[in-house]
Amino acid sequence: MFNKWVPDEKDIKTDGNGKKAKNKKDITKNTTNEMNAESMDAGISNSKVNTILKGSKLTGDINVTCDVELSGDIEGNIKAVQNSKIVIKGTCNGMVEAREGSVYIEGELKGGNIIAGNNVNISGKFSGGEIKAKKIYINGEFSGKLEGDEIEIGPGAQGNGEIRYKEYISISKGAQVEAQISRV
Repeated sequence: MFNKWVPDEKDIKTDGNGKKAKNKKDITKNTTNEMNAESMDAGISNSKVNTILKGSKLTGDINVTCDVELSGDIEGNIKAVQNSKIVIKGTCNGMVEAREGSVYIEGELKGGNIIAGNNVNISGKFSGGEIKAKKIYINGEFSGKLEGDEIEIGPGAQGNGEIRYKEYISISKGAQVEAQISRV
């Protein structure tokens, strides 16, 4: 059985505001506030956020019903069943599906497909596979097939593959792209 850790008086130095904490409630309150501020800085506004921290490794599929931020290493598929944001800041080897939501790759997605009902934003690296979404914005590295209503390739993008768009495509000056482009 696990015991709950309670800090001794000697362990309590400050409450996060430079003042000495009076009790456990003060410490808990300030820690919670700091964690909420960090979550908001990550770009996820939903109060229910699943987080896998940097340095963690997860093997297996993930099914979520709220926003998720993955900073660790994932070997498996990620599926969001509601209007959720999936943010990958670490590495993922698998498929990502957010049929009603959006996907943000700031780290790396290897060898998997992305299916999103809204936006896909790649500022990191997407290698191999296929992306299907309403709007796709890439300002990182990519290789594979992109298919969307609107596709925008930013000035820092580098990649190759196939690009299929329905309504709009934009390739910024400075982008290094070798791709077969066609309108669906």
